Amino acid sequence: MLTQSDLLKLHTNQRLLVIEMQSRGINVDIIDREKELIKAEYGNHIEWILDRDSSITPYSVSIICGDKYITKRILEQNQISVPIGEKFLPEEWFLSIVYAKKIGFPVVTKPVFGSHGDNIYMDIENETELKDIIKNVYVNRLRKPFIVEKQFKGKEYRVFLTKEGKYAVLHREPAHVVGDGKHSIKELIEIENEKRKERINSLCPIAIDEITEIYMKKNHISMEDIPNKNEKIYLRHNSNVAKGGLCIDYTDKIHKSVIKNCKKILNVFSGLSYIGIDYMSKNIEKEQTSDMYNVVEVNTVPGIHMHMRPSHGKSRNVAKYMVDMIFPETKE
Repeated sequence: MLTQSDLLKLHTNQRLLVIEMQSRGINVDIIDREKELIKAEYGNHIEWILDRDSSITPYSVSIICGDKYITKRILEQNQISVPIGEKFLPEEWFLSIVYAKKIGFPVVTKPVFGSHGDNIYMDIENETELKDIIKNVYVNRLRKPFIVEKQFKGKEYRVFLTKEGKYAVLHREPAHVVGDGKHSIKELIEIENEKRKERINSLCPIAIDEITEIYMKKNHISMEDIPNKNEKIYLRHNSNVAKGGLCIDYTDKIHKSVIKNCKKILNVFSGLSYIGIDYMSKNIEKEQTSDMYNVVEVNTVPGIHMHMRPSHGKSRNVAKYMVDMIFPETKE
C-alpha cells in the first residue's frame, strides 16, 4: 500500500482515485510519477492507469474527443446542441474574420486542441478585436488550428456521468472577488489566493493573465478599484477551475432532461464507460430544449477533485463511480 508520502507525489485527481482503489484492497504501485503512470492490481486483474486512462478508455475515442472540432461535428450529427462554429488553419485567418461577420458577434475563439481554458477568448465584439487575437495568438504564437464560434449566452456546468447512470453536476462560476469596502481588487485577489493555498477544497489560485486584462479593460475595471462591501467583481468570462473559478455542486438541482442529453452523448462515443461534459444552459433547472443548452466540450479523462471537494455544496464520490467501472469486481 502506498504511504501518505507516496500519495502526495501524485496529482490530486490521481491521488483521490488511488485512495479509493486502496480502500477496496486493490494494490497500487507508482511506476512513473512524472507521467502519472500507476499499476493497479486486484487478483489477476491488472490495470496500467496513465493519468486516469485505463484499459476501459478506448484510445480512438480519447483521440477524437481531444479534437474539439471533430467532437463538435459528431455531436451535431447526433442532434446534440452545440455552438455554431468552424475550424480554420493559421494561414486561413482572414477567412475566419469573414466567417465571424457572417455568424454575428460576439464570438469565441479557442484552439482545436487544448485544456484548462488556455488560449480561449470570449466576448469578442468586433472585427478589429477578433483580428488582433487571431493574429497574435493563433497565427504568430501558437501556429495551430483554431475554432471561431458564436458565443452562447448561458451558465457553465460540468456533468460527470457513467454508463451505469451515476452522475454528478457542478456549476462553474468565473473567478471573482467580493468587496469589503476597504481593499482594492488587487489586494482582494492576494487575500483570496492566500486562503486557497490551504487546499481544503478544489479551488485554484485566481489567475491574472492576458484574459483577465482584456476582460477588465472591456468592463472598465482597474486593479486599484475598491469595490463596495459585498459587491462581486468578475475577473474573466470563462469559468475554468484551473484559472480560479468556483465549483458549486448542482447535482440535486438539475432537470432530468440534462442527464437524458448527457446519456445520449455518452452513447455516441461507443465504448466509453464514463465522461465529463462541459454543458452550458440558460436554465439548467428547466427542460433542456435544443435552444436552451449547448455542449462545448467532451472529456474522456474528467477531473474528479472538483466534484469531491467543491467550493460550495455536497461532495460527490466520483472516484467511487470511476473505480466501479475500472474494477467492477470490487463494487460493494
